[in-house]
Amino acid sequence: MVSPYSEDIFMSDSTPPLRAERLTFFSDAVAAIALTLLVLPLVELVPEAIEDGETPAELVGHHVVPFASFLLSFFVIWRIWTVHHQLFDRVESIDHRVVRINSLWLLCVVVLPFPAEMVGAYGDEPLVIALYIGVLLASSITLTVLATALRRINPAESSPPRTSLEQLVGNAVCLALALVLAMAIPGAGYWPLLLLLADGPVLALVRRRRSRPS
Repeated sequence: MVSPYSEDIFMSDSTPPLRAERLTFFSDAVAAIALTLLVLPLVELVPEAIEDGETPAELVGHHVVPFASFLLSFFVIWRIWTVHHQLFDRVESIDHRVVRINSLWLLCVVVLPFPAEMVGAYGDEPLVIALYIGVLLASSITLTVLATALRRINPAESSPPRTSLEQLVGNAVCLALALVLAMAIPGAGYWPLLLLLADGPVLALVRRRRSRPS
């Protein structure tokens, strides 16, 4: 027996466009839940520290890596949510292809607290590094595909600007390089992620050179 909802889920892309507002509200809620999940492991450290007789200073000093992982992951989710918000800032309608791509992006956001918790537990183990950066890369690639799909189905005045797409491509390239360096250089740890700080200045330089008269 076919579910009455199967027709909606597998609806073809030729169906009438959908309102983007509901998708963005749902995405905002998922991102907020993911941010909340990040802090739960830190909350659990408090009763454990009290049971072990640790002082507040010892609690923080003995768990520097989990705290650093939380701050990094919070910043990452906040950043990719900000980019996602910018993509839909002027978009009024979407199709089911966009819904499917956005679902893949939400999957990356929801999964991210898991490798973030592994970072706090296992530190710079190669598998943990690959998983953490890999999830970030998957999120960046998915956002790039999402931006391309939105630009294809919306008029120029309501589609994501080209600068946003360029930023996403630059971010994905930096994460791909970070993953390669982290796996190729023993002891590199998470330092290759500092490449994320370079995509903005590099893109600004490229845009200035492109705007100069030939």
